[in-house]
Amino acid sequence: MKETPMHRKAAPEALYKLTTAIPPVRRAWIQAAEHAMGVREASTSLTLVVLLVSRLGPDVHQKILAREMGINAAAMVHLLDQGETAGLLSRSESSEDRRCKFINLLPDGEEMARQAEARLQALRKELLGDLTAGEVATVTRVLRLLEERSLAYLESGKEA
Repeated sequence: MKETPMHRKAAPEALYKLTTAIPPVRRAWIQAAEHAMGVREASTSLTLVVLLVSRLGPDVHQKILAREMGINAAAMVHLLDQGETAGLLSRSESSEDRRCKFINLLPDGEEMARQAEARLQALRKELLGDLTAGEVATVTRVLRLLEERSLAYLESGKEA
């Protein structure tokens, strides 16, 4: 079987281009998302907390939320304090372990999440609506594969 460019292993230069494209793409997406959501009354981080609680469902464990946000426990506590003060979310203790906190949205937080999701959906459609299902599936697969392999590498304890 003849090797075609589409089936050839990627050259180091191509892999370099892929991995160096991720940070600026992330920054551009975050800026566009902030603009589309009209983040004004709450910080971007607090808006993301509200969105994640909405997406993950009721009684989200505080540690899971911090992991999904990619922040430490102290930073998560600060954001949750802001969210409670703003009337967007509530914390409750586990009946089995008082150190374990569960997060839920209050009505204002649910409304904020609904509005943010609608604006993000419109933004995704505007920016990516011309992509085929196959293109989206391929990009998603490659990004998740990079995530999975990066985490496995870190867990392996390999030395640099």
